Amino acid sequence: NLNMTSHSWEPVPRTYDPLKAGSIDGTDTIPHDHGIIRAMQAEYKPNKLVVGDPKATVFVGHLNPCTDESTLRKIFSHCGEIKRLRLIRDIVTGFSKGYAFIEFYDKYDALRARRDIDHTIIDDKEVLVDFECERILKGWVPRRLGGGFSGKKESGQLRFGCKERPFKRPLLMLKQSHDDHREDSDRNSYSDRNYSRDKYSDRHGSYKRSRHYD
Repeated sequence: NLNMTSHSWEPVPRTYDPLKAGSIDGTDTIPHDHGIIRAMQAEYKPNKLVVGDPKATVFVGHLNPCTDESTLRKIFSHCGEIKRLRLIRDIVTGFSKGYAFIEFYDKYDALRARRDIDHTIIDDKEVLVDFECERILKGWVPRRLGGGFSGKKESGQLRFGCKERPFKRPLLMLKQSHDDHREDSDRNSYSDRNYSRDKYSDRHGSYKRSRHYD
C-alpha cells in the first residue's frame, strides 16, 4: 500500500532515507541493491570539524580532475564574495576527488551560485551545483557508504530525491489524482446541467405565471 498522500509526498524530501532514495518514486519498502543495505546500516554522523554556515555553502560535483581551487574561485566569485573554498583531494595522492564545497559570506550568493552555475561547463565537464546535504538534510548518508544522490545508470545504484534527479510522482497517486479530477469534472458537469435546467424552469415558470396573471 502507498502510505502517503499528495500532501506528504515531495519530489525533493526534507529528510534523507536511503531506502526511499533508492527508488524512482520514493516508495520502496525493501532495498534493491547492496549499497542501500550498507547505507541503512551505517551510523553516519556529520563531520564536526567542518565549519561555516551550511545554508551559505554549496556542493560542487562532477568536476574535472584538472580543475583546481583558483579556477573555482574565479568562476564562483562572480556570484558573491567567497568566505571558504574546499576542493576535496585524496589524502594520499593529493589528486582531486571531483567535488568541492564553497561557502559564501551571504546565503543569497549561494542561492545565486546554485541557480546560475549548475549544469554549466567548467574545464570541459558539466558540473552539478546544489546545497550542502551533510549538515542540512537530516539522516544524510554519503555516497561512499551507499547513500548520497544521483549516481550513474550503468552502476545500477541510482539515487533519487535531489534537484538533479527528483522523485517521480507515484503511479497510485497519479491514478488517485486522475480519479479525483474526473470526479470533480463529473460533479461540475452535473451542477452545470442542474443549473441550466433550473434556469429553463425559472424562465418557463415566469412565462406561465405572467400568462396566468394576465
